[in-house]
Amino acid sequence: MNNDSILKVEGLTIDLITESGKVRVIDNISFRLRRGKTIGIIGESGSGKSITCSAILGLLERRKWSINGNVYFKNSKVIYGDKGNIQELRGNHIAVIRQNPMNSFNPLITIREHFIETLKSHRNISRKEISIMARTILMEMKIQNVDNVLDSYSFQLSGGMLQRIMIALAVVLEPEILIADEPTTALDLTVQYEILKILARVQKKYGTAIILVSHDLGVISDLADDVVVMYSGNIIENAPINEIVHYPKHPYTKSLMESRPKFSKERLTVLEGVPPRLGEVEVGCKFYNRCNMKSEVCIEKQLCIIKVNENHDVKCILYKEELYNCGNA
Repeated sequence: MNNDSILKVEGLTIDLITESGKVRVIDNISFRLRRGKTIGIIGESGSGKSITCSAILGLLERRKWSINGNVYFKNSKVIYGDKGNIQELRGNHIAVIRQNPMNSFNPLITIREHFIETLKSHRNISRKEISIMARTILMEMKIQNVDNVLDSYSFQLSGGMLQRIMIALAVVLEPEILIADEPTTALDLTVQYEILKILARVQKKYGTAIILVSHDLGVISDLADDVVVMYSGNIIENAPINEIVHYPKHPYTKSLMESRPKFSKERLTVLEGVPPRLGEVEVGCKFYNRCNMKSEVCIEKQLCIIKVNENHDVKCILYKEELYNCGNA
């Protein structure tokens, strides 16, 4: 594992267990998160972004999911299950901000009680100490009247306020990794901008490494250093943000770039079609039916990850056709 990596995912494969057999949801993906940096995971709804994060956190029920591959935190393998080390890592070292803050709080207890529950589960500290920590972190989130907020219930607060509180709950223990799963979904543009500024401040102050999940390229572009592009359970491109934005390689990534809103009178490019259903494509490129650069070989062979340069990987035969038959690579 590289010294600048704090988290590494290797060969993660996830199957949904059904009555008729296993259905492939995540197909042999690998990526790394650099210390103090942000990696953006972008893709359409259903591409596997959130499932990947849930697997890293050990939140998928083993009776419903078959999970293979390895996750490393620093230089240690993450062990899942009742006797694993994931329980210690989750919360203390790896925290999560979930999408849809309105549904992420218990409406029967106050915000103060949320802080007490969170901190008591990881630290042996008094309620008074917790209140001090809660007030301090909420003020860092630029929240006014923190005592009133702490004594409020979630249904009394706005979505933007709840998202700030959720970030505060996630970072109050100063975790080394923060997984932000669609943190700006359902928020208006002004609030989105404020949330991204808060995440940037948190990263600068604590040196937190962030996994930022979004379907919005604008959100990813604002914060990410590196980007993983997911499509139908596959990583199809992985590169620094500058290369993804200015020199995209995969036809799907190019389509994402072309479909971005522009401050001009140009018509937006629309990506026609929909991704394949789970388990529908067994061999070859899952983007085949929507690709305007396809050839028959795209669906005849198993595709592999190809290195365009030292920091840029792409899963497309356009860049090294002689290597398209790579087994499970």
